[in-house]
Amino acid sequence: MVFAAAESQALPTLADVARSAGSEIVSLVEMPADDQQTVAGSVLYDPTAPPARFAGAVALAIGLSLSGKRLRGKIQELHDAGYVAIVYKSNGSSDAALRAAARETGMALFRASDSVPWNQLAEIMDAAVVPHRQSGRTLVDIRPGDLFDLANTVAAQAGGAIAIADPDQMILAYSTLPDQPIDETRRSSILRLHVPHSTQTDKDYRRVHATNGAVDVATEDPLLRRTAVAIRAGGAVLGSLWLLERAEDHNPDAHRILREAANVAALHILHKRTTYVSNLTRQMDLVQPLLFEPERAELAAIRLGISAASIRVAALSVWPAEAVAAETLQSRLRLFDTIRTACAIRLPTAVCGLSDGIVYIVLPQTTESSRQFQRGAVLKIVQNARRLLSRPVLAALGTAAPIDRLAESRVNAELVLSELVRNVAEGRIPAGSDDVVADDESLGSRLQLRQIVSALTTSGQLPGTHALRIAEYDEHQNKSFEETIHAYLSCGGNAIEAAKTLGVHVNTVRYRLARVEPLFGIDLDDPETRLLVGLQLWARHNE
Repeated sequence: MVFAAAESQALPTLADVARSAGSEIVSLVEMPADDQQTVAGSVLYDPTAPPARFAGAVALAIGLSLSGKRLRGKIQELHDAGYVAIVYKSNGSSDAALRAAARETGMALFRASDSVPWNQLAEIMDAAVVPHRQSGRTLVDIRPGDLFDLANTVAAQAGGAIAIADPDQMILAYSTLPDQPIDETRRSSILRLHVPHSTQTDKDYRRVHATNGAVDVATEDPLLRRTAVAIRAGGAVLGSLWLLERAEDHNPDAHRILREAANVAALHILHKRTTYVSNLTRQMDLVQPLLFEPERAELAAIRLGISAASIRVAALSVWPAEAVAAETLQSRLRLFDTIRTACAIRLPTAVCGLSDGIVYIVLPQTTESSRQFQRGAVLKIVQNARRLLSRPVLAALGTAAPIDRLAESRVNAELVLSELVRNVAEGRIPAGSDDVVADDESLGSRLQLRQIVSALTTSGQLPGTHALRIAEYDEHQNKSFEETIHAYLSCGGNAIEAAKTLGVHVNTVRYRLARVEPLFGIDLDDPETRLLVGLQLWARHNE
């Protein structure tokens, strides 16, 4: 639950919050006739459970279905529990039924951008309430790590709009005070949570990062003025703080205010970063033995509150695979946190771990119906991560196993993930399709064949003598018998289809096939020989 303890005499109204939240990320779509109802804070609302009573609360409706017979009743439940507004995401679905229910019950509705994480929406809505709750706040009054509160406090002192960005120009927070100045750069930055890239913008950021004090930055609108200062901890740049103000209302103390705010911002960013990494590290430390240490798995399960007799592991990774090695720790943690947050919404009984760039989801499983539900939930998680990270994410579901053999499910999930990566890389599965969530069954015979080949290779039975003899001949004679035989067998013994695959005339294929038995002693008309040669060549072409 995320909420703000409010002083009753300073509570904002729905109209106040609508103005403060702005329309870039959260847009007002329904407002009751009584827009003077007071707002006390925000609550993460789980539609599967009765709402906690909270007079004047805004419900952050995570996973709320926008249709269905129970929708009207859920909205009424919120109203009866004291809620005055709902924040929701449409994700491309019609919200007509929700809007009708809100009008009937007198609830305000705010539609959030689908790409913005719910934890950030909670900060945004809380920040829309904060400026009205207290006046005369100073930088020392800010809760540790609350960058939105910091942005609002600095904005009030400087008399303009504030944005806080990290070194990569990602927006960490921004002020939400009413009637702030705004230009296209600020609007786009807030909407995308990233400063629009351009040669001039990159140049401006480099100049700000290289300067010790506050600097003035040119704006396209002569009626507006922009000033920025780097946020540092020692010699390291943690980010930057940007002020946009109306030129006619320029605050002569703006440079001093920004310098002081930058020093405070450094402490808040370090606190937020340390807390963030600490929480994620603790989560990973708890899950690690469950996945990788069978002798400690049962104790780890007890500590994590897992008691299901049957469990399966899902393995998720970004794609393309070669980019994983170049990922920074911060970006890997962001992948983990994105998936972990989505799991908390869609799979509340699951736990998550991270190792070598792969995010693992431990899924308690009991029935066939729960397996189907989990698969659908993992697909939603993958789609959400793909939107937030702007990169394809692949997910592999392992076989079910008891707790003391959970490592077997993890290994199976990793095998499925490896095969899934190959299928996407070779174009058999589109990276943006629903097929990027796979298991043994959905990948079919190719995965099982690869497992057989892997076992035979480990035992020394592959590569076989037929395949090695053909490869050696091709290398010394500069021929293409291996390619021809592999294509012929892969096409079910159809020379015409093999010729199309190879891009040669069918007579060329037939000539080469006629030479196979004289050269290598291989009778391709014999079913057992054909199976053996096909397996050996498949192994060489699918290492």
